[in-house]
Amino acid sequence: MQKKEVMRRAWEIAKQGQRRFGGKVVEYLAEALRMAWAEVRAPKTVRFGVNHQPSGGREWVAEIVGRHPRFKFDRVFLNAAERKWSSSGKTGTTYFELKEGRIYEVNEPWKGRYFVAVVGGKIVDVTVDDVEKNIA
Repeated sequence: MQKKEVMRRAWEIAKQGQRRFGGKVVEYLAEALRMAWAEVRAPKTVRFGVNHQPSGGREWVAEIVGRHPRFKFDRVFLNAAERKWSSSGKTGTTYFELKEGRIYEVNEPWKGRYFVAVVGGKIVDVTVDDVEKNIA
C-alpha cells in the first residue's frame, strides 16, 4: 500500500469516527493514521486448504517456531479455521489461516509432509534446507 492509499484509508477511518461520535473529521485524523498504518503493517493471512481423507491419516498444519533436540523442528499446531467435508465426513477440505513471513509444515493424507511459507500473499513450497537456514 502506498502512502496515498494509507492517507485515503486514514480519512475513511476518520470520517467513520466523526459519523459515529460527532465533532470534526480532523479531530480523528491522528488516530486514524495510526490505525491505517497498523493495517498496512499487520501480517497478512492466507487461507490454505488441506485435503481430508480419514483413511490416509490426519491432516494438520504446524508453524515452525525453532529447533527441537529430538524432532529437529519445534512446532506449534494450528487449529482449523473451517472444515468443508462431505456429509459422511470421508472427504473434503480443512482450511487453515497462515500468516505472512512464517514457515509451516503441512501433513496431507496420501501426499505426506512438506513445508510451505507465505510470501507476498501467496503460498510457496519451501525445502528442508531453506527451513534450517531461516530457523535460529
